Amino acid sequence: MSGDPAVKVLMDMKNRTCSSLDETVIFSRSLLAVPLLIILDMLAIAFSLGIAYLIRTYVLPVLLPGFFHSGLLSSSLQNLWWQPFILVACMIYEELYQKRLPYWKEVEKILKACTLAVIFSIALLYLAKLSGEMSRTLVMMTWFMTAVSIPLLRYTGKLLLVKAGVWSKPVLVIGAGKTAELIASALSREKTMGYEIIGLLDDNPNLTGIYNAKSKKVMPVLGTFVQAEKIISQTRVQEVIVAAPGMPSKKLVELTNSLQPLVNNVMVVPDLFGLSMNGIEVEYFFEEQALLLNVKNRLKSTLNRSIKRLFDVLTGSILLLLCIPLLCMIAIAIKIDSRGPVFFAHERMGQGSECFTCYKFRTMYLEGESLLKKHLRKNPQARQEWLKYNKIKDNDPRVTRVGAVLRRFSLDELPQLINVVFGNMSLVGPRPYLMREKKQMGNWVFDIHVAKPGITGLWQVSGRNEIEFEGRLKLDVWYVRNWSLWLDIVMLLKTLKVVLKRDGAY
Repeated sequence: MSGDPAVKVLMDMKNRTCSSLDETVIFSRSLLAVPLLIILDMLAIAFSLGIAYLIRTYVLPVLLPGFFHSGLLSSSLQNLWWQPFILVACMIYEELYQKRLPYWKEVEKILKACTLAVIFSIALLYLAKLSGEMSRTLVMMTWFMTAVSIPLLRYTGKLLLVKAGVWSKPVLVIGAGKTAELIASALSREKTMGYEIIGLLDDNPNLTGIYNAKSKKVMPVLGTFVQAEKIISQTRVQEVIVAAPGMPSKKLVELTNSLQPLVNNVMVVPDLFGLSMNGIEVEYFFEEQALLLNVKNRLKSTLNRSIKRLFDVLTGSILLLLCIPLLCMIAIAIKIDSRGPVFFAHERMGQGSECFTCYKFRTMYLEGESLLKKHLRKNPQARQEWLKYNKIKDNDPRVTRVGAVLRRFSLDELPQLINVVFGNMSLVGPRPYLMREKKQMGNWVFDIHVAKPGITGLWQVSGRNEIEFEGRLKLDVWYVRNWSLWLDIVMLLKTLKVVLKRDGAY
């Protein structure tokens, strides 16, 4: 029995975490978590207010002569001394100290809290009849700075708190299958959530552990489902994730109910993969003890489509104006490098599967198709790659020298901003599929083409050309079913990171 790996792991964990001294230290550290987060947020707010004051006092008057320094700024600072407390109250309202959220979900809630705090601040200033003694520019700049500084400081601070053991929280996963691997990968990626998987439970006697590719560690299987109570008692774990979606529903309910009295929190991963998650509403019937999930098709809403279109027009127009000098330089480089037009116009499938002309910078030779056929005949490996990805990663004979650089940095897609402004495309959306790919898309074509195709999308920030064709389809379907304006903003920010790193671009 002493040679059992699971027993050794349990004993090691018990020795490390379960002595009375260690329990006292762990409890004391956990009590520090929320106060330290509040202090971090207060520092970020004070920093934002200070930076906003300096910019308004010393930078704007130089850049814009209409802004001049006056005593109003000093009185504004005096009248805003209570703003950090208002913002912390709004963050408490948004449950930013109670819940452990994925980073971008937390950023969304922080933005809501900052906006709510500004509205409350303006209302209080108006009621206190101090609005005439307040710099509106300072208030709005403070709002913008807090929306940027709080997520950044929180991210850095939480990583330090996790390393210090203040924000870290051990988790036991019930299940050791594919779902458990996905959960482990997600928690390893979302480091600021602070969850650390200490082990798994599974009824497979031949399984001793599963490898987590993100953390580069093997997560041990500590026992079976029926041993859950014993292992929870030994490890003192207070967070449990039930990741066994294949388990019969009756047994899953019984298992979850039996775990609830033993721990503080039980998280259940249901067998609902692929279901729309954004905006899902939970209802329930008391007498029947039934759960009702209200799943909305958000892009079927005229209001949501109008919001998405307005965002595309405003943001797309600004980006197009800013990119005009770069567009001109690229056009000159293409003309010098090879003969042919600057732009490449190609028919793509748009919203409702309707055909539209998609614009890109030309990155291929005019005789590209004949060069491709010749290349595929001579290279069986390239032919297999073409059939799998509908692309050639290395040594594509069709691509020009300038074209290779443009593709590497995704600059060839900049003219699609014209499509966005004209309404054929969106900044974020499904991939603009070729007409010949419609048959390969199968029934998913109806889900995907509810939305306009995008310059970027979930497929681009999740591996781009490294993802197989079917994988791209699944990502596009997920995006359409889970659309939100915040998701579009996150995708644009992630695209910037992917383009700079040149992940999966060729």
